[in-house]
Amino acid sequence: MSHTRNDIQSNNRTDEIVRGLRRGNTMAQRQFLQLYAPAVFALIARLTPNSLDAEELTQDSLLRAIVHIDSYDPALASLSTWISRIAYRTALNNLRNHPRPTLSLDNNPDISLQADEKTVQDFLQNSDDSMTELLRQAIDYLPPDEQTLLNLFYFDDLPLKDIAFIMEAPPGTLATRLHRIRKKLYSLILTLQQQ
Repeated sequence: MSHTRNDIQSNNRTDEIVRGLRRGNTMAQRQFLQLYAPAVFALIARLTPNSLDAEELTQDSLLRAIVHIDSYDPALASLSTWISRIAYRTALNNLRNHPRPTLSLDNNPDISLQADEKTVQDFLQNSDDSMTELLRQAIDYLPPDEQTLLNLFYFDDLPLKDIAFIMEAPPGTLATRLHRIRKKLYSLILTLQQQ
């Protein structure tokens, strides 16, 4: 496996930042915040509708990462994946105190979660602007863990191995959950269309 010059430089930079954080170096802390704050905020903001809460939770997550940097093990995950796990846990803990709205699929017996995968894939991929807005609304009705899984897999393009570390679940389980979530989105969109 060959490593590009950029990969090596990136790994060296990460190693320097981690060493600096472990020594309490303020320059390393600044670099750490510049590099990782945007991604942490993006992850948390998708789960926390209030931007002030998202900013506060981002700060909490980054501070936890700095305080607990000695527990970071590069053999288990990259630094960004390790920080994402902290951010995910922080956001979930906050959401336990602030439940989100739900939409029951039980009220509509015509909509079934038994749709075949091809129908669901075609429906979700061949959407126009109005369908895209319905998809966004449907995602908002998903539980936080399902939203996170979708966002990390489809929007952040993370491999299941990294998502498994962040969400503390086996990759095979997450693949099965993605399949079920797509069907659930299909049903949610059909329900929203009928409202």
